Amino acid sequence: MSRGASSIGSGGGGTIYEYRVAALDLVGLLCGVQVPGLDVVPDSVCLQKANDFPLDDVVVLNRQGSYELAVQRQVKRTLEIVSSSGPWRKTMGQCLASLESFGDEIDADRHRLGLTASGPATGLEALRDLAASAAAQKSVADFLHELPRLGQSYHRVWKHLTQTVGDLLAESDDNAPEQELVHRSAYRIARRLVVQIEPTEHISPRYPALCAALQERVLPADTRVDAAGVFRMVEELAQEWGPRGGAIDAAMLRNRLRARGVALRGDPPARSAVVVRQRVEQPGAETLTQAAQEQTLTSHTGRSARSDVIGELEPSDALRLEVHPAVDADLASGALAPIPPYIARPDGVDGRLRRMVAQSANGSRLVMVVGGSSTGKTRACWEAVRAELPSWRIVHPLAPDRPAALLRALQDDVLEPRTVLWLNEAQLYFLVKDYAAQVSSALQDLLTDRQRGPVLVLGTMWPTYWNHLADEPAEGDELHDGMGTVHQLADLAHTIAMPSAFNARELADAAALVASDPRLRLARSRAVSGRITQFLAGAPHLVRRYEQSDGAARAILHAAMDARRCGHGPLLTEEFLRTAAEGYIDEATWHTLDEGWFSSSLDELLKPRRKLPGPLTRYRPRPGEPSRDSPLYQLADILHEKGRATRKRKPPASSLWAAAATHSRTDADLRELAEAARTYQAVDCEALYLGAASGGDVSLLTWFIRRLIGLGQFRRAEELIEERCLSGLLLGELSAAVGLSGQYGDSERLARRAFAVSGDRYGHRRLAHHLLSLGMRRDAARVYSWAADHGDPSAARWLAQHYEAQGERVAAERLARAALTQYGSPAALLALAQSRVAGGEVNDAARLSQIIADHGHADLLVAHARERSDHRDHAAALCFYGAAAAVEHPKALEWMSWRCDGQGDHRRAEDLAHAAAARGNSHALHGLAHLRFAKGHLQDAERLNRAAAQAGSLSAREWLARRSLLAQSPADAI
Repeated sequence: MSRGASSIGSGGGGTIYEYRVAALDLVGLLCGVQVPGLDVVPDSVCLQKANDFPLDDVVVLNRQGSYELAVQRQVKRTLEIVSSSGPWRKTMGQCLASLESFGDEIDADRHRLGLTASGPATGLEALRDLAASAAAQKSVADFLHELPRLGQSYHRVWKHLTQTVGDLLAESDDNAPEQELVHRSAYRIARRLVVQIEPTEHISPRYPALCAALQERVLPADTRVDAAGVFRMVEELAQEWGPRGGAIDAAMLRNRLRARGVALRGDPPARSAVVVRQRVEQPGAETLTQAAQEQTLTSHTGRSARSDVIGELEPSDALRLEVHPAVDADLASGALAPIPPYIARPDGVDGRLRRMVAQSANGSRLVMVVGGSSTGKTRACWEAVRAELPSWRIVHPLAPDRPAALLRALQDDVLEPRTVLWLNEAQLYFLVKDYAAQVSSALQDLLTDRQRGPVLVLGTMWPTYWNHLADEPAEGDELHDGMGTVHQLADLAHTIAMPSAFNARELADAAALVASDPRLRLARSRAVSGRITQFLAGAPHLVRRYEQSDGAARAILHAAMDARRCGHGPLLTEEFLRTAAEGYIDEATWHTLDEGWFSSSLDELLKPRRKLPGPLTRYRPRPGEPSRDSPLYQLADILHEKGRATRKRKPPASSLWAAAATHSRTDADLRELAEAARTYQAVDCEALYLGAASGGDVSLLTWFIRRLIGLGQFRRAEELIEERCLSGLLLGELSAAVGLSGQYGDSERLARRAFAVSGDRYGHRRLAHHLLSLGMRRDAARVYSWAADHGDPSAARWLAQHYEAQGERVAAERLARAALTQYGSPAALLALAQSRVAGGEVNDAARLSQIIADHGHADLLVAHARERSDHRDHAAALCFYGAAAAVEHPKALEWMSWRCDGQGDHRRAEDLAHAAAARGNSHALHGLAHLRFAKGHLQDAERLNRAAAQAGSLSAREWLARRSLLAQSPADAI
């Protein structure tokens, strides 16, 4: 590795793998670029934060907006996706812990679960693709419907995921989790999982792009440390900080890198250097002393208009020059500049404008940029003067009013040569009564006086005003008398037409720039027909209109914002808005409204201002689209984003659910709002859930019924279950809840009904268990007796043990036999056998075990025999193995064979082993041979292994092969 190279860039070890991965995110933080899984630029990175985040290795955060965005990332050098893998089980356990701690944030896609490993690549790629498929579906039902269409590898990953989640849920609860809960939990993990494959021995896929970002954004051109060297330092810092680093932000990184001697772009130079550099660029500056230069710069502060050197202006000064502010910080999260990056059009308007601006150095000129509202005129001018005239000064006359300030600047000689006169919204200077002629004359004098130049008069204007400026005024126009000089001034102007939108090629060329800033991404995705600047400039105006609204108008906007953030489509009916808005009007305001309150407020919200659309716009169907009797309305996209950011924790008014139930435009809108109602635990919207169920989404109604059960509204829950013919599972849950409330008769009735509908046994099991906890054993026995008569193995087992404990052995055995013969359940009889062998009644236990084996349940006996043997209950193990061996179960024959050999009955042992091999268990012979070999009986061992090898035992063949090699003498070998 070359000096200064990074292990990430070259591959291989050196730094702990976890800190190598962390270095990638830290460099992304330093460069102000997004990291995988976070849709905005991060503002901090935390390492090893187990106290705060279950997935704790690397946590990437953005806390600039109204809510926290995070990627909790677990880093494993290798991760095999199988349910038996310890690291995989631990990682999924951490994911479940994150669901428990941050469930709402994860479901709302504000927190994501990250997993980074180097391999095996095949499994990780399948998991990554499975996560993408899950994220694309709206519900677990949709995902499970889509799953069969995916490949076999996805099925295998999903199987291991659900099996692991199910095992982990079972460990936290005595009862096995329901399949629905397992699938839902696995789906919630998968849809928010961000899988990264970062190799240990090769270059990271992210490394080249981050190096380019370092060179472009962070490191100056004359730096002595290249990007690879910075990466190496960041890796070392990550390892140095570790869990003690806290929340690492860009400022911390910059400070530590500067301490290591790295010069970074954006570090402020000394003030004296700035002063000398700016003044040396002016003619004759060589003869000025530094003190005289500084005095020259500061001598303008007392004049009537502010004059600044353009090159010294900060990006935030663009707002002072009336560049439209873009989307507010709470809508575009991240450490953002005051204004978004500029999408330049060098082959179009920006190229022409900059050439005209640069040519002003050869002589004074008036340049006018003409375009519609919010098309980017002012921003284009700002970028042009910064690029072409950085050493010039700029004057922006504003106070006490624009024309008066301009005249004062012209008359007081504020405008020295090499100055830009900034006239944004130039109509406010040229087309003002009593000032038009005077302003135009003064500007003509400035432009034609060579002694005062060169100066650039740079202005912006809407087309309607420019046409008024250039055309002959109509008779009677209040500006008629002064327009002659205005026309003459217009004749001197060089005009640039600002297009109203970006074309497809310009947007394609700017794709990388758009991706670098969340405000541009939002505008690109929301703006219509490439009108990005209108969206960015109009957003603050619309937000102000929303914030300044009150009463009914604000209620309508809140209803529309809540509907959209809850999942309703963009088109809202008038009836929907009216019904929903009623719940957002407070009591005092409601009584002051007249009958036409809705129409008048809606008209106000539809009204455009400054040629920008209102907060609501009416949707006009295109030719061929079906027309509606009632108009449709759209909420401004920026207000939709505002609602998502600021109202996310505010539950919608109940009137929104009522409007959704009766006035949703489509079934999809109704289902989305019903889903939102479930998220907010709303129970006062039964009609909405019923509507969703009628549209095919029964899961919402099922949740609603369970919610009613939880609230104790048992009667209505039962009515809905019966009316909708829902599953007996709900009746079983209802039965259990009714029983817990003390209504035992109703609980028993519902439990029997649940069994009759779908065979569900949950209700009577929970009821009986509750009765037992209260000491009501007789009542519990009655419930269990009914359940056992209808084939419930758990009930039969409990009842048999109950009779056995009371000394009613005949009744207990009769009940257990009936469960076995009538319903095929050996559980009760097995429990009796184990109870009796524990009481020393080995022969009776063997008799019961033989009955079980004779009815085809030898596998169950063998499984219980192994379990009892593990617990050193050899009497029970022998009882169960013996019964299974009597029906020639291969494993039982093997165990009995080894036991007989250990007791010295070698012939019987061999007979049993041969019987086991005849039934496919050749290992019985090989195992017996191993026992003989251990005792020194070599001939018996070889004979038995030969028999085992003939029966198909590979282990026996290997043993024989090794023995033959050992038996060869050196001479034989030669």
